Amino acid sequence: MNLRKWEYFLRAAELGNLSRVAEKLDISQPALSRQITALEQEVGAPLFNRTGRGLTLTPAGEVFRARAEAILEEISRVPQEVVHAANTPSGRLAFGAPPFMGRVLTGELVANYVEAYPHVRLRVRGAHSFQLREAIFFRDIDIGILAAPLTEPDLHTEPLLQEQLYLVGPADSRLSPDHPISLGEVADRPLILTPRPDGLRTLIDTEFARIGRRARVAVETEYAPMDDLIRRNVGFTIMPFCGMINSPLTQFAWAPIDKLHVTWLIASLQNTERTLAAKRLTEMLLASTEDNIRMGRWEATYLGR
Repeated sequence: MNLRKWEYFLRAAELGNLSRVAEKLDISQPALSRQITALEQEVGAPLFNRTGRGLTLTPAGEVFRARAEAILEEISRVPQEVVHAANTPSGRLAFGAPPFMGRVLTGELVANYVEAYPHVRLRVRGAHSFQLREAIFFRDIDIGILAAPLTEPDLHTEPLLQEQLYLVGPADSRLSPDHPISLGEVADRPLILTPRPDGLRTLIDTEFARIGRRARVAVETEYAPMDDLIRRNVGFTIMPFCGMINSPLTQFAWAPIDKLHVTWLIASLQNTERTLAAKRLTEMLLASTEDNIRMGRWEATYLGR
């Protein structure tokens, strides 16, 4: 049906006189009459009683008027709803970050994002950098926080933050947060490190190679049992600040390693258009990180835009 005929009908029902409708709509009365008649033929019933005093609605006309007003009202809202949809994140989004960022970043970020964008189905994964890197390539996640350096040309990256790396050991190991320890001194100690090719492990191995040393690895393990192994005097571990506050490691002795830092990057697949949901998550990730650092909850240097 031609919706313009509906509008003619509604004005005729409102004014009850074709000549007045024709005058207001700047259309000839015969043309208006033909449009009304054509509409009645389309719906299969007379919509008006035509008398010398003007037009009155038939029972069918009353029904059509109510439905037409409702439908045209719905149609009038379509452009606004389309614009709203275009500016409202929705759909699926997968995000990955190192597990030790949970307390300082991920939990707060996810909670705020879910509250702000309830139409997005968010999936969160905590994993090592190399696992998150592979997940991006296999499109299992859309955005990940990875440790630098990254050499893959198929990854788009942007800097997030840089933080100090610390040597963490047993409580009686005489490490002090006020006295940095050299990388050479770290190399003399038994270390509990994550397995290759974790990004943090790769960074540590590269720095040891730079000074002509190799890590003295006592155990390779995931993050979970590290505190228990340290408590049992198996060795020391190397951890960024966010990893220390996300675990019981702060109950041990620790010291900053001189001139040893890790840089975290926001990574996604190169040449892939980010969805609105992904753009909003990235914006919120940058803002949350900057705020945590500014408020002193995260000892790091913000590198974001």
